[in-house]
Amino acid sequence: MSEPERLQLGRRPGSGDADGSDADTFRARWKRRRAAKKRRIAAMSRRRRIARRVGILATWFLGLIAAIMVAAIILFYSLSDVPRPEDVALPQVATILYADGSVMGRFGTVDHTDVPLRQVPPPVRWDVIAAEDRGFYNEPGISVTGTLRAAVNDLTGGDTQGGSGITQQYVKNAYLNSSQTLTRKLKELAIAVKLSREYSKDQILEFYLNTVYFGRGAYGIQAAAHAYFREDVSKLNVAQGAVLAALLRAPSYYDPAVNPGEAQDRWKYVLSGMVDIHKLTQARVDGLKYPKVAPVPKNTGLTIGGPNAIIVARVIDELAAQGIPENEIYAKGLTIKTTINRRAQADAVSAIHQTFSGLTRQQRNMKNALVAVRPKDGAVLAYYGGPYGKNYAHKKDQYDYAGLGSAAPGSSFKPYTLATALTQTLDKKAKGDPITIGSVVDGSYCVHIEGTKICNDPSDQPYSSSHIRVSLAMKYSLNTTFDQMAQHVGPSNVADTAHAAGISKTINGKPSLQNADGHTTFGIGIGDYPVHPIDQAVGFATFANNGQANAPYFVQEAKAADGEVIYSHHNHSSQAFDPKVANDTTLTLEPIAGWSGVPLADGRPSAAKTGTEGIQVGKHAGGNSDAWMVGFTPQVSTAVWVGSGNSTKPIVSASGAPEYGRDLPGRTWQLFMDKWLAGKAAQPLPTKQLIGAPTPTRTVEPTTEAAPSTHPPTQPSTTATSSSSTPTPTPTTTKPTPTPTTLTPTRPPTCSPGLILPNCATSPSASPSSPPRSSAGRSTHAAGPSTPAAG
Repeated sequence: MSEPERLQLGRRPGSGDADGSDADTFRARWKRRRAAKKRRIAAMSRRRRIARRVGILATWFLGLIAAIMVAAIILFYSLSDVPRPEDVALPQVATILYADGSVMGRFGTVDHTDVPLRQVPPPVRWDVIAAEDRGFYNEPGISVTGTLRAAVNDLTGGDTQGGSGITQQYVKNAYLNSSQTLTRKLKELAIAVKLSREYSKDQILEFYLNTVYFGRGAYGIQAAAHAYFREDVSKLNVAQGAVLAALLRAPSYYDPAVNPGEAQDRWKYVLSGMVDIHKLTQARVDGLKYPKVAPVPKNTGLTIGGPNAIIVARVIDELAAQGIPENEIYAKGLTIKTTINRRAQADAVSAIHQTFSGLTRQQRNMKNALVAVRPKDGAVLAYYGGPYGKNYAHKKDQYDYAGLGSAAPGSSFKPYTLATALTQTLDKKAKGDPITIGSVVDGSYCVHIEGTKICNDPSDQPYSSSHIRVSLAMKYSLNTTFDQMAQHVGPSNVADTAHAAGISKTINGKPSLQNADGHTTFGIGIGDYPVHPIDQAVGFATFANNGQANAPYFVQEAKAADGEVIYSHHNHSSQAFDPKVANDTTLTLEPIAGWSGVPLADGRPSAAKTGTEGIQVGKHAGGNSDAWMVGFTPQVSTAVWVGSGNSTKPIVSASGAPEYGRDLPGRTWQLFMDKWLAGKAAQPLPTKQLIGAPTPTRTVEPTTEAAPSTHPPTQPSTTATSSSSTPTPTPTTTKPTPTPTTLTPTRPPTCSPGLILPNCATSPSASPSSPPRSSAGRSTHAAGPSTPAAG
């Protein structure tokens, strides 16, 4: 070969002979490229070299994962059988246990009748598709994004997520389980592919409709038609089909008998989907009305009745939040060990029955709730959400007032306001004079804040004073002090403290502790915004637990019929505020049970706060719609709520006077706490102030001279429903001399809807002569009414 030919082939002279020179050429070329690569890498910065190495390793890692996933899918595809509806194992009855392992009861039924797809009206089929998989007929039977998301989360430990369409849902429900793991997703994917190859879309939809769980013990759409409409599925219309389709996301939650508002919102979502997939016009949807749904059948297979039935609903919801839906509870025949203490639950029900046994006719509109939690971990020890049967008015009432209901907590919210002020003092972030429980502040009978006249309850007039110690303002529950304090520290900061302590961040799907416009006003200082009763038990438990918050929980463990542990609770605590803040706030709450006439037996130390929400406008203005008693010992935190279930309807004492927190709620709290704590050692509560200077030795008591004479002085009322007279201290006639801490606002005054603001054009009562706002007569904020009326 000539030299030009060698050069044309890229060979060096003398390197193209027959003794292996081609290999030499390859090695030389490789060395040149390798050397050039090393020079390029050497020229890179250290950060870029590290990034390059990470990228290479990540590429190899992802390639390996992809190869494993493909191999697994092929293996599962080869070894797995496609499930048919007749192969699906029938669900089993689940068992629920008390914390000690004794049986609370059993629940669940099996109602399952297969029907051919042609028997299901087309509009009903499209309802289901609109709710669950709008691209069902146009897309593959698998969700690649859902599978990849599960893979990433399984590898990184992230949150579990779904993402399956109807095909994969059928495979999951009929053959596998609901665990969001990579292995389960790959197996589901393989079987779904096989299912899609062997059966048509209509056949798969028929399989799904005959196996999916609709709640009320109904598996399959035929059983659901009977359970919710007492009709054969062939007679259902598009509106009824949308009700059933709305259930599929969470059958217990979207049952119209349980959460009517949420059920109707989901129904509208389904119909909106029908418009999106061009199966209904918007005009037709606008003309549809929510259909009448049959009540829950009496024979549901639920051997748990009364208040404990509401506990079952909470347990089902909690497991669903952990990725274990209701149908899996039955399918696996779970045995669920709860946190509910058998004796504590009996004591709670007994306290409710004993206290409310002699109601007058006027009092029969009352609803009530009691929640007791263990401060150290948030375990719910006792839970009374309602009768789950006939209420005091002899009407059917299955509503959960403890966990779903909400009402303004009134003065029982004041500890969060004080905790916010103490936190700012401790963190040295206080604006103006720092506040401690020994600070002397303004507790005048009436004050003006942002153009609104705020007054204490008329019964508190003898204890109102322009110079009063914070600890006494808490004891006497002076509204003017804590509204000013909330304005001083920032209303939104009070909301943040309450949320950190355990108050739910949303109520009925909307942000809590704020108006509809997203702002929080100073009214939060005395509890103008609604909360759940369970929130108050949890929030006060945070004070009992040195400022460490724990979310409430009902389920300790869930086991399948074969003994496999499906779920086990793991506690996660957070520090809501400094232990010193918890200490000093608790110190101000310790005298209140005795002051309110409901001390615990044998002098047992407790920390508590009453609360009352008044009605400001309408024919019942001046009455009270809600009353609270919340308190704790180191062993247990208990909240009791009593209300009409409607913020415009009053509750009254046996004598017909307005009901207060110290009355029926206080008596119920006292009775439960004494029963449950009997025989348990009395544990100490804080005895020393830790933030700021020690409490002065000279007591700064209020004087009636500081209170305006707009209203005649009255003493705290004593009603026929009280267990004992409320203690009435004798006010001193000596004027206090210390200079009060100045409470300065953190922002300029603003006009907020729902408050009486004389200086605002949008105020419902825009005149300087607006009536005073007191604990027994203030308006409800735009955050919403209290619990809805039931039954």
